[in-house]
Amino acid sequence: MLCSGWAFASDLDPSARSELHRSFTLTHEGRARHYEVQLPSETAAGPMPVILAIHGATGSLETYRKVANLEPLAHREGVLVVYPQGNRRGNVLLWNAGACCLPDLNPPDDVGFILRVLDDVAQHFTIDPRRVYAVGMSNGAMMTYRLATEAPERFAAVATVAGPMALRHFKPRAPISIMHIQSVDDPILPFGGRRFLPVPLPSGLKTIQRWVQYAHCPSEPVTETVRHAPPGEPRSWQATRKHWTPCDDGTEIVLWKLEGAGHVWPGGYQPPHLRTLAGEEYDVIDASREIWQFFKRHHRSAASSPGVFES
Repeated sequence: MLCSGWAFASDLDPSARSELHRSFTLTHEGRARHYEVQLPSETAAGPMPVILAIHGATGSLETYRKVANLEPLAHREGVLVVYPQGNRRGNVLLWNAGACCLPDLNPPDDVGFILRVLDDVAQHFTIDPRRVYAVGMSNGAMMTYRLATEAPERFAAVATVAGPMALRHFKPRAPISIMHIQSVDDPILPFGGRRFLPVPLPSGLKTIQRWVQYAHCPSEPVTETVRHAPPGEPRSWQATRKHWTPCDDGTEIVLWKLEGAGHVWPGGYQPPHLRTLAGEEYDVIDASREIWQFFKRHHRSAASSPGVFES
């Protein structure tokens, strides 16, 4: 079940989708790399806010576009959504997010590639550089944390879904506002972390606590929202929102701790072949809606500064 009032991109008029969806190729490290853009409307002018949407381990950008369900939001809010494409390994697209998930001796420079994508987007469209955001799921969440650590000056805020940090070294360049969404029942990337191979990972809470300590946020959060399952869903499903603020440079940290969800994008689409392994669709919250409400509170005060909070 999905939250009411939100349509899949696949339910939109096919001719409108083709006109609003563009594909681009650029050369990075001597290789052709690909990204796609979803315009909010045919008459979109600008300056437009940008959401950089970073896929997880997936077979195609088309699948991730359906999972994240950001395109109705783009139409309604006037947002340009950018989908960079990772590195293909067999049938799967992956990112070099640090300790995960490309074990090459010379792993690709995916931070450099994504920053090149942002520069290229600015050549084609009129964007608002104060309102550039990044969100990623799973391996894409790990990649988003790497961007937040190595290039925080390029983003007003970031959000992650169903994935912790996978950094070999936690050395952020500046504080940044973060929303972290993860389930305690995630069977793929456990909220409690993983100590052993193939990839040891910190817990979701440890991921957040590192940023809380780094940005000198209050040690204890405010628990603001507990949402329970809608009618017809298991009563054990719930979502708790924890909020740390104020933090350095006007940033804030938000954690949505979910119960009953698997390795899913809440309020989004779960491919049928993953439902047994990763969990069914889950709609106690709509991640896209929550993420955009969070992003709207943040902008960069100048092109070279980190994001600041607007109450």
